[in-house]
Amino acid sequence: MELTSQRRIGLILGLALGLGYSLSSNLINKFFLPDVPLFVPWPGTVGLIILTTTMFGVLGLIAAWTEESLPGVIASALVGSVVSSLWIILNEASNRTGAFITLFLVFLPRVFFYLPFSWLVRWLVSRLEVSSYRNIAPARRWLSVLLSFLLAVLAGTFRLYPEEVRESLVRMDELVQLGMQATTRDSLPRSLQSVEGFVSNANGDYNFTIGADPDNLPVQRPVVEFGAIEPFIITRFENGFRFGCVFSPPYVVPACIDY
Repeated sequence: MELTSQRRIGLILGLALGLGYSLSSNLINKFFLPDVPLFVPWPGTVGLIILTTTMFGVLGLIAAWTEESLPGVIASALVGSVVSSLWIILNEASNRTGAFITLFLVFLPRVFFYLPFSWLVRWLVSRLEVSSYRNIAPARRWLSVLLSFLLAVLAGTFRLYPEEVRESLVRMDELVQLGMQATTRDSLPRSLQSVEGFVSNANGDYNFTIGADPDNLPVQRPVVEFGAIEPFIITRFENGFRFGCVFSPPYVVPACIDY
């Protein structure tokens, strides 16, 4: 296969696999939580799908760029790790130092996350190559591409929040809606009475973000078993008001405070 054709196929395969992954990863939580206002970073859901698809297209191009497969695969994995790391840092503006430390610790694992994708693109390129030395039926070639696309879609579904988090988000939305109907602090749900300024500031649109560490929220909460999931949900209103809540098992009454 000519190098130009090889690169073109790598780009197309990267775009196709990236589209499958980006669609499922960006829409899976919206599908299961259609009525919960989840936070979506710039440039929005459609923009993220386009950016993610484009990034994977570029990675596919890099993977197929060299005549030998190994340099292209490694270069693609490194570029994917750097770009995704920079994206996380940009979206962690409130804690850039912590983001740098975290990314330093997980950089190599992130490289190995992108290695399978890069290797898959390169393998598919070789499968689509027409050669007199290897007679592969066209149907089998395209079946490999279809199965790889479905695998990319499946990989995106791993972005689905755990059941405990989904239940807590639904409960949090109900709690906020109930609290916004209150006119005094005493009429607020008990969990929200500890949030300073809720009655006067909780108005307009809002959204929810999942916090990284519930220990960052200075609230008293029950001691739970090691390994138990404690969803840390940050609520942000369009006027800038925000607060945080931690849901400890049995995930019914959260501990909330200003954040």
